[in-house]
Amino acid sequence: MPQPLVLPCCVEAPPAYAPKACYAIRALLRGLGAEPRWVDRAYLMGPALYYGPEPAAVAGPHTVAVRLDEATPAFFASEEPYAAESVRWIEREGERYPLLFGDVGEEDLIASAFFWLSGWQEHTGPARDVHGRFPYEASLQALWGTACDPAVDVYRVILGERLARAGFVAIPTRWAGRNWAFCATHDVDYLRKWRPGIVFREMVEYPILNRRGVGPAERWARLQASVRQAATGRDPFRAALGRMVDVVLAHRGRATYFFKAGAHGPHDVAYSLKGSFIQTFFARLRREGFEIGLHPSYHAHDHLGLMREERDRLAAATAVRPASVRQHYLRHEAARTPALQLDAGFELDSTLGFSVHEGFRHATCHPFTQFDIAANTELPLWEIPLCMMEAALFNRRGLCVDEAVAVSRRLIYTCRRFGGVCVMLWHNTLWDEVEFPGWGRHFTDTLDAAVEAEGCLTSLHMALDAYR
Repeated sequence: MPQPLVLPCCVEAPPAYAPKACYAIRALLRGLGAEPRWVDRAYLMGPALYYGPEPAAVAGPHTVAVRLDEATPAFFASEEPYAAESVRWIEREGERYPLLFGDVGEEDLIASAFFWLSGWQEHTGPARDVHGRFPYEASLQALWGTACDPAVDVYRVILGERLARAGFVAIPTRWAGRNWAFCATHDVDYLRKWRPGIVFREMVEYPILNRRGVGPAERWARLQASVRQAATGRDPFRAALGRMVDVVLAHRGRATYFFKAGAHGPHDVAYSLKGSFIQTFFARLRREGFEIGLHPSYHAHDHLGLMREERDRLAAATAVRPASVRQHYLRHEAARTPALQLDAGFELDSTLGFSVHEGFRHATCHPFTQFDIAANTELPLWEIPLCMMEAALFNRRGLCVDEAVAVSRRLIYTCRRFGGVCVMLWHNTLWDEVEFPGWGRHFTDTLDAAVEAEGCLTSLHMALDAYR
């Protein structure tokens, strides 16, 4: 990757707000192949960026000036939820994107970007679901119907256009010569389907106790299909692990696998990392250049001891120290989880997506560093945000396969349009046509679409190496 260009930037803001502004500017410029050099306004020579209350004082053909309204730092100091009725809308190419601060023609792209990237709505919104997660239903994206519209990336495009008129030419990231990247990721919650609890469910709970509440014909058909599947002696979840590798390699790509290394509650299923099957699979992943990351147990998102213990167990089993992490059940508490991940030695997280809906939880498809709101500082922890989980499409949204593929295609072309990274999640339940019919086709059709859109199919860490 070329060395980033250096852009003189002046921020004139109250001390408590200045770190927020600098963080947002740095994040916006990264996607333009640039990094800021902080200067006083007297040194704004050549293409430059000013952010403060006096844009007229630095007006010139080579300075992009963004006005900071005095109410903006006061808003962030108050830590009040954002008033949805305050939103303005940016119209671009027939689509609308929310502008949270400033007004059309005088957009505060920087404050708006900080709001999304820092997860400010989650910080000020008390709503949490039964798993302690910020729920999609409580988000501004759900209210406005903008979950699949990455507003931060629109702000970046607008800023880039203004800088270009001032004489600054952006150098967007390239991934192996491609304009955007696609990352298939896989959370391995189970190594096998046919565990005692599943046998009881399929042979007693569903056909006899009718836990699914369906008619006799459907119960009988499922029982027959389950018996046939179990009788083959070939566990579908194990078979899917290798088949997913085959499919990704056939598309000339690489992927990231997240493995469990601990089980500490009813939402965890324990499996050994020492058996011959998994050891052979680890060896194949290493040989083929796939990434191995940690999928911490249910309670590890706020328990440093568990996070470290599971990291060490996975490192010992794979002979690779994991650099990437995704929390089980997408459990992530911004005030706690990133600090634990850093303390455990992780460089990259890919948890921040919605659990029940596709889209961009932090309004971007670009990698970004996380921000510690309490400490008012940027963290050296990268986030490559998750934009789609197959279970959200099929189980939560109730989509059919063709509808799910259409959703994936839209996300792919959005990430391509903005030159970002499209991160999608599939579990190793694919091709289990008894329980998850059509999920395997969704996976292969989505990879077909990524290749068709000329994406670089790569692992999370390889994508980050190209970006930072």
